Amino acid sequence: MDSILTTTKHWLASLLEDSMVENITEIIKQIGRLEAEQNYAEAEYLCQQIIADLPSSEQGCIVQISLQNRLVSILEAQSRYDEALNIIQSAQAKLKEIKASIDPNIALSLSITNLSTLGTLQRIQGNYAEAEKTYQQAIELIETQGTENHQAKKTQLANYLAIVYKYWGKFEAAESLYQDTLTTLIQQHGIQHPDVATVYHNLGGLNHARGDFETAATWAGKSYQLHLELFGTQHPQTIADGAALGSILHGLGQWDRAIAHFKTAIAFFEQHFGSMHYDVALNLNNLAASEQAKGNLAAAEPAYRRALEIKTHVLGEFHPELAITLNNLASVLKQRGKIREAKILFEQAREIFATTLGEEHPNTKVCLDNINSF
Repeated sequence: MDSILTTTKHWLASLLEDSMVENITEIIKQIGRLEAEQNYAEAEYLCQQIIADLPSSEQGCIVQISLQNRLVSILEAQSRYDEALNIIQSAQAKLKEIKASIDPNIALSLSITNLSTLGTLQRIQGNYAEAEKTYQQAIELIETQGTENHQAKKTQLANYLAIVYKYWGKFEAAESLYQDTLTTLIQQHGIQHPDVATVYHNLGGLNHARGDFETAATWAGKSYQLHLELFGTQHPQTIADGAALGSILHGLGQWDRAIAHFKTAIAFFEQHFGSMHYDVALNLNNLAASEQAKGNLAAAEPAYRRALEIKTHVLGEFHPELAITLNNLASVLKQRGKIREAKILFEQAREIFATTLGEEHPNTKVCLDNINSF
């Protein structure tokens, strides 16, 4: 954020009177504070206001593109992905329009930022092949045209690409990138750094996806403890780590401990983001899974149904994350003797997985096994 503020002020200084530059710079700082407080509605309004007031000159367009990337992050935090995608596409079009006539270093930085933002949206929407290409394109730009100043961004992009591979089921590729990223970050910042905790978190998630819960618990525990030390108990990242640890505890059969983490996360995310947010749905799904494992099917079914409703609202009707909850709800319905609806949901989940992840993906195969179990 600081670098954006500095460069924005520099560009505006050539366009506007000093008093107006200071005013806009202060508003941008205020946007950052509002984001940190999860006051996204006000942050969005201020961001839109600055964009609307910018001049149409090349310098004004440069600032606009930077702020559009900030706006995408604000929209993404509210799970407004379609709107966010439209904004980043607008930023890409604007950059293409002015690229030939602006400083090449500025054009490169904006290109990398746009690609990074787009890749994240593609990953969230389940378009893993597209996200892979987008991140690889950004990394290639840094490797062929970048300077030392871009190396931190390259490390970040490698981590983002590893996340794509994890969700895509390409676990070995994800492991290699995570370990390389972790080594680089510790060399640069030492162990007590938020980015190091993030990679710990991601390694926990990767081993969880592999079914190696003991290793996953080690990484997740390191991440949770480090975020506690850095941010305290009531920080979104600490809460997210607690929820991730809950998922691993579920895998270890420690369901009551897992449920406590999920309930804490649901209450936190509902309070800060509202009831129709992806993180609420994610933790409802996981809460339901632990209730199901305990044999409390009467509690599991409504939690799955609510998670399904939120995911459909946030992600649309054809997303691999939606298929996870469809499959899970179907399994509860089967256990409760609601066979007809269970078969329908298993088929819907299998179709989504097969189309988005492929016939050979583990989730697709699990759904097929569930269908064949009747």
